[in-house]
Amino acid sequence: MIQNLRIKYAIIASLLIGFMFTISFGLYGYTYYEIYLHSEPVYGIVENIDYDSGTTTISYIKDAYKYKSTVHFIDSGLKVGDKTTVYYDVRNPSKSFIYEQATILLFFFGIGIFFIVLSIILIFIKTYKEKRSTKKRKKKRRVK
Repeated sequence: MIQNLRIKYAIIASLLIGFMFTISFGLYGYTYYEIYLHSEPVYGIVENIDYDSGTTTISYIKDAYKYKSTVHFIDSGLKVGDKTTVYYDVRNPSKSFIYEQATILLFFFGIGIFFIVLSIILIFIKTYKEKRSTKKRKKKRRVK
């Protein structure tokens, strides 16, 4: 009884976590996917890291124009003056994202998918245990 209750709560929790991560990081990451479809990589230079607001300012040059992009992302591996890969939209060069930012979003999106798959596996385990326990009850009744 207690094990079934624990499995039920594990299913609910993993579904909630999975959907929250998948939807939030999927929608946020989709904007980067749209940029990526029409993008070209260039090297950008980290100009400023603002820990208070959680942003990093990166500048990159394309067609003799200097663009500055402020991304809501702080990577402990990046320091002011470092080079990083910037993917900018060819149609609108002011839209861009950095490689590290996209990999983090993809990682958390994958965690969301993992929790959804985990909840599906737990559902199968729960139904298997319930079928098995009902078969045992039927066999015990026949013996008496």
